[in-house]
Parts: sequence; C-alpha cells; structure tokens
Amino acid sequence: MIRRTLLAMCLIALLGVATASAGGFDCVKPPYGTTLASINDNEYFVKFMEKDGVAYYNYTGPCRLGVHERLAPVIVYGVVDGKLYSRIMKTEHDDIDIIKAVTTKLAGTPETAVEGQWLVMSWDFPEKQIKMKLKYNNDSKATKSAIYYEPLRPKSAPAPEESLGK
Repeated sequence: MIRRTLLAMCLIALLGVATASAGGFDCVKPPYGTTLASINDNEYFVKFMEKDGVAYYNYTGPCRLGVHERLAPVIVYGVVDGKLYSRIMKTEHDDIDIIKAVTTKLAGTPETAVEGQWLVMSWDFPEKQIKMKLKYNNDSKATKSAIYYEPLRPKSAPAPEESLGK
C-alpha cells in the first residue's frame, strides 16, 4: 500500500501537482498496461512515429500538469502491442533543486549516477512493475525522463528516455 501511494505521489511529483482527466484518460496517472483503445474514446491520441516496436503518440486532449506552470514540456506516450507502455517527457532550462526536492519528498531517495554531463536518477516500483528514470544535463539544464511499464518494454528498444533522440 505504501509503495502504491509512493508511486502515485512520484508521478505527480515528477510532473507537478495537478489533476487532469478527459474521457477515459487521466494524464496525471496514466493507466500503464491498459489498451490504448480503452482510453482513447475521444481520439485524443495522435500517432506520429513507430520505431523499435514502440508506437509514439501525442496526447491532444485536455491535460494540465504542474510542470506546465513553470516550463513548456514535450510529452509523448509510448504504446507497445496496443497497450500504454510509457510517458516520456523533455524539458529545457529546468531547476535541479526543484526536481530533487519534489521527487525525493514524494517518491523517496532515487538511485543516482553520473553519465558524462547527465545526472541520472531512477526509481523502481516492482509491485507495479513500473520504473521511472530522469536525466538532468548539468550544462544545458535540460531533462529527459520516462515512466514505463516494464513488462511491455521491448528488448531491442533503447531506454525509454532516449527513444526520441537528443
């Protein structure tokens, strides 16, 4: 129960505190593993690319996340075998102090590593089979992050946060 609560809080923390839902889809708490058909009743998901077994969609319906109040994120959803697999987000000019404070408070202390210019933070929620990873570029202040449902992750695909390139 605590891990479930932490997962929900982590998702909100990563994207900011907000609530948004339209039709059968809640963009704050995406139902990973659910069929796209069951949450796309208003046809708000627009496919723009397919690569390495993942179909990528923009969500064009109403969705307000806390991050929208301070940044202009790029948010993309990944679908594998017709099921919601991931949410990938990129930002520019982000604030690492805000990221660390909010995510650590709500999701716990992440595993951290440094990969060149990138600070990498990751969380694992095995009871939900969900993983979350956020990369912060210390030079450009850009972020690349992904929340994904591990059972649907294609073995040949790049890491979700890297799947859309630089």
